[in-house]
Amino acid sequence: MGNPLWEYSVATYRVEEVAAACLTLQDAFAVDVNLLLYAAWLAHSNRRLSADHLKAVDELVGEWRESVVQPLRALRRQLRGYQQAAGVREEIKALELRAEREQQDMMHAFHRCAAELVRDVCPMHDNLAQVALLASPGTRDWEREIGRLARLISP
Repeated sequence: MGNPLWEYSVATYRVEEVAAACLTLQDAFAVDVNLLLYAAWLAHSNRRLSADHLKAVDELVGEWRESVVQPLRALRRQLRGYQQAAGVREEIKALELRAEREQQDMMHAFHRCAAELVRDVCPMHDNLAQVALLASPGTRDWEREIGRLARLISP
């Protein structure tokens, strides 16, 4: 069975400037890109992400993200600049991508079993902002980048 969340994420991430905006939010504000893409996917279907739903899905994938995805990302980044490790780095990148897909599979399964989310017209910005607020509750310095990302991927 396919995962429409993953398919949406891959297509959206390829949109010009989306990857850069997502990575800025990830690196500057510890925002989980997979949660951003989940929030955008919901918004694309006119579903408003609730704080409780977001917290539940974040708790579901938190250990996986911290124990698998983030260490793979850190190792891949650590190998930048080592020309002789280019092949190893590519293999780690593939494993990181596979780990992110596993995370999105968990998220999609959660979505299928979760209570229905409220329908709303164009909740993209608000959904994305919920994710940033979860990651960086003490600041709203992410607002500009969230606005940029919302404009890039709004339907």
